[in-house]
Amino acid sequence: MDKLRLAIEIPDIYEQIEIIPRTGELISKVSKKRIEELGKKARELASSYSAPGCATDAFLGIAETLKIKGRDEVFMATLGLSGGCGQMVRGTCGAILGMAMAISLSFGIDKKINDKIRKDIETMVPFYKRRMPKWRYIMFNKILYVIDKVKDKYGGTTCADIQFERHGQTFDSRDPRIRELWHADIQKCREVEGDIAEWGVVSLLESTKWDKGLKEWNLPKEILKRGNQYYEEEEGFKLPPRWKEKWDRHPY
Repeated sequence: MDKLRLAIEIPDIYEQIEIIPRTGELISKVSKKRIEELGKKARELASSYSAPGCATDAFLGIAETLKIKGRDEVFMATLGLSGGCGQMVRGTCGAILGMAMAISLSFGIDKKINDKIRKDIETMVPFYKRRMPKWRYIMFNKILYVIDKVKDKYGGTTCADIQFERHGQTFDSRDPRIRELWHADIQKCREVEGDIAEWGVVSLLESTKWDKGLKEWNLPKEILKRGNQYYEEEEGFKLPPRWKEKWDRHPY
């Protein structure tokens, strides 16, 4: 693939953004003012939805604002992700998951394209030398940008982290009595959904290179070289045997 276009049905946005997989760049000519306008629109949409949950709200806030192709079908896949995934609370915030789904969908990589990429990689590159296509690193970088913003503002990325920062406590919303207490103060979660949807749109529409800022998210070299030994010595715990076996066999 020489070039990719985001799967966005807004003509002026579609025409002003190009992804160059070979160099791992997303080149955007969308003006800063236009990006800000779309970010605010995504915030308003995400924070105004009343149901069925944070993952759906954030996903639709981004996907409807940018008119991302396939949004109506993928919408259904967000329904069980709210409340830390299945209302677990301890899992990743559903709004983050919805944002990640919207950004992923916007790259327009369907199964047919993915199968071709896999076939090309398998044909040309030995297993131990394979790396993910650079467009995926662009995608990861854009998602990680939002996660970083969430960490900075809310102190963590789990549903529990964010609930505690916003409400001073966490809620098990599977219990009808507790759910009633949570819903009485639900606007605080709506504000989080709005933040994440706005940051998602801004991140997606800005120019980026796949390696920009990526090093801070990579495992340090000493971990890659020493593997489970690093964790046993430096972090004070032992990896389960099945993890140790996988780590020692890892081709990288």
